[in-house]
Amino acid sequence: MSDRDPVDQPQDAGSDRVEGVVRKPPRDPAATLTSAMVVYIFVNLAFALPLVIFPAAYFDIIGLDKTVADQLGGLRWVGAVLLAWSITAIQVMARPGGKAVFVTTGATQLTFGALAFLYSWSIQEFHWALWYQALASLIWTLGAVYLWWARMSGRKVLKGGPAA
Repeated sequence: MSDRDPVDQPQDAGSDRVEGVVRKPPRDPAATLTSAMVVYIFVNLAFALPLVIFPAAYFDIIGLDKTVADQLGGLRWVGAVLLAWSITAIQVMARPGGKAVFVTTGATQLTFGALAFLYSWSIQEFHWALWYQALASLIWTLGAVYLWWARMSGRKVLKGGPAA
């Protein structure tokens, strides 16, 4: 018997332990899709709730002129649409049969939202506070990138194959 700790001894190539290093098993694609759904829900709720609950005050907080904020207060329906998408995503998580398709749809929605927001910012369509423009652009863009990454990582699940 050797004086060395068994953990330090080389193992088979297929083993989870090699020279004392424990390899992590690959991330489950289904778990990746679930985390993408959580990101998607967060992004939508972050913009939906203020638009639904207090749209004029929300626009005032992010730096729009009071007159413009009052005029845009009628955009409460945009918040309602985002809220509906969030609720649908929660339902999909509860019954994951449509998770793969919904992640793809969510990635597309966040991509279009990011592009629309960045375009609106670039032509100075609204005079929002700089902090809001930067933060909103970052949230939409990172959310879209993460959902596309999750979609690509979960290809087997998306194609109906096994999760592992």
